[in-house]
Amino acid sequence: MDLQKILPSGWVASTTFITGSLILGGLLQDYSSVSQTVSEIGKIGSPFYLPWQIFSVAVGLLIILFGIGILTFAKQNKLSILPGIFMFSYGVSQAGVGIFPSPLSLHNVFGLSMTLGYFSPLVFALSWGSKLGKSFGYISYLAFVLIILGIILNLTPVFAPTLYSLEYYGIVQRFLLFTFYLYVAYVSFRTASLVGS
Repeated sequence: MDLQKILPSGWVASTTFITGSLILGGLLQDYSSVSQTVSEIGKIGSPFYLPWQIFSVAVGLLIILFGIGILTFAKQNKLSILPGIFMFSYGVSQAGVGIFPSPLSLHNVFGLSMTLGYFSPLVFALSWGSKLGKSFGYISYLAFVLIILGIILNLTPVFAPTLYSLEYYGIVQRFLLFTFYLYVAYVSFRTASLVGS
């Protein structure tokens, strides 16, 4: 398995998701990236229903491929395979939210299952941090803290609806998603740079 070709799928997925969600959201009439979720771009009945499904599944498949690359990298370097399992699970969840668009109940099930993948930075830090350098560990811990903050802010409308206006919920959700994908891109570049070194 050629890791130099597989590991870059992480940053490709990240770039695709961030730019694609911004572009598609910008093209959708009467859609607000500030207040609305990314799932609303491709919800049932949306003009971008099919493009968003294809887009979401493609990003999920890229993350799955990246997860396989991380598993292979771990085995070749005698590292824990746990980070690869967590990353792979996120890819499955991402593909699932694409296959089952909003407001289908399975969309929310796959959306909630993303939480496991959101723990990837912590698992990377604990499993690989000391072996890939101090900066890798620090960045992984920082990413995890930001992701936990994003999760808390995403859940606060249920528990503390007055904390912030729902007019900004789109920004809150993107903070969580974009932080995660930027971390994926970082790991992708970092591991690819170590192949063959």
